[in-house]
Order: sequence, then structure tokens, then C-alpha cells
Amino acid sequence: MSAEVENMEGSASPTAPAPSKLTLSRRHLVMGGALLAVSGLALAREPKRRYPDLSTKQFEAMFPATFGTWRPHPASEIVMPPESELADKLYQHIFTRTYVDGTGTGVMFLAAYNSMQINNVQVHRPEVCYYAGGFSIDISKPLILPLGPDLEIPARTVLASGDSRKENILYWTRIGDEFPQSQFQQRIAMTKANIEGYLPDGLLLRMSVINPDNAASVQRMNGFMRELLAHSSPQARRLMVGKA
Repeated sequence: MSAEVENMEGSASPTAPAPSKLTLSRRHLVMGGALLAVSGLALAREPKRRYPDLSTKQFEAMFPATFGTWRPHPASEIVMPPESELADKLYQHIFTRTYVDGTGTGVMFLAAYNSMQINNVQVHRPEVCYYAGGFSIDISKPLILPLGPDLEIPARTVLASGDSRKENILYWTRIGDEFPQSQFQQRIAMTKANIEGYLPDGLLLRMSVINPDNAASVQRMNGFMRELLAHSSPQARRLMVGKA
């Protein structure tokens, strides 16, 4: 009889933990559902890209070879962004051309573009490129550039000195719909776009003249840019000055 009782008690014991297994499964279901909901919310709030990629042909076609009094010139002394793995990520396209007008005055033009800017990969400002090229930065100051009756662009002018020349640079950066005039403002523009739910595109548009006279050089480049915009397509204008 005692052996039978022992066998009965032994056979009943394995079924005792069943209720705890059921409770654990329900807890896992609740936790899994909560994690899934959080993941879905994070995906919904992740910034989306707004602008499609451009092919090299499409990008280069934005900038006319001749316009107004300006013609292309084969010689070029354009200072390029430093080559590195990071620089390759900064820009999908870099376009350069030297233009001369009827007086023989030359303007070196550079446009660098990426259809999608992210916080850790942003357009370089020219002060970085010129300093890396062995130039000293004598002037770097913001200005508002008048490009038409209802068009003013926040830009920046720079005077860079090298061993054999002084070069005046006029440039602006466009991050989405913003025109930051400093690296700090550039990060603010990035953050603002992300909060609004999109990844902005990024453009660096730069002109330069080899001339020690800063005021005269800025005036010359301002006139050059006015003519370029006047002879550009609506798509090219949007690329260069956004909605401004």
C-alpha cells in the first residue's frame, strides 16, 4: 500500500508548475506588444528623405556653360574639398567651372550637393577646405547677399591668403529651406528639419576671385550670381536658392 501511495504522489508532482508557465506567457505577450508599439512609433517618427537623388548628368545640366556676358574658361585654379573617405560621403556631386566675362575677369564656381543630409555627415564650409590647402583665413564674415528685387540670401565672404595669391570667396550653404551662416546654425537647421520629420538636402555654392580687394570682388561675384540665376531653369533656381 505504501508503495502505491508513493507512486501516486510522484506522478502528481510534475503537473504543479503549469499555472506559473501560463502566467509567464501572458507577461511575455504584454511585453512583446508594448515593444512592438514602441518600435512602430519610432519608425513613424523617423525622419524621411524629401529629395530624390540626381544623376551626374542632371546635376551638371543645372549650370549653363554660357549666359549673359559669361563664358567658360579652360584654365582653373579652383581649391577643392580635401579628399578623404568622409569627403566622399559629404557630397554626391561636385561641379566646378571657371567663367570669364568680356573684360577677362574670371570667377571660379563650385557647387557641391547631397540629396540627403544627416547629423554626422554635413557639408564642409570653405574655410576648412582653404585652410587644409595651406591658406590663411584673413576675413570670414556673414553678409546678406541681394540677388534680386525679392531675393536676399544669407551668405558669407572670406578672404584667404596663400603663398602666391589672395583669393576672395563668396559662398552660402542651403540645408533644406534654411541658409545657415555658421557651423552652429547649420546644426540647428539639421535638427529643425529632423523635428519636422524629414532629412533635408544640402548644397554648398561657392564663387571666388583672385583679387586682394574684398569689396570689389564681392560686388563682381554678386553680379555674376544675379546673371546666372536669371538664365537658370526653375529646377536649377530651386537647387541654388531653395524657396527663397
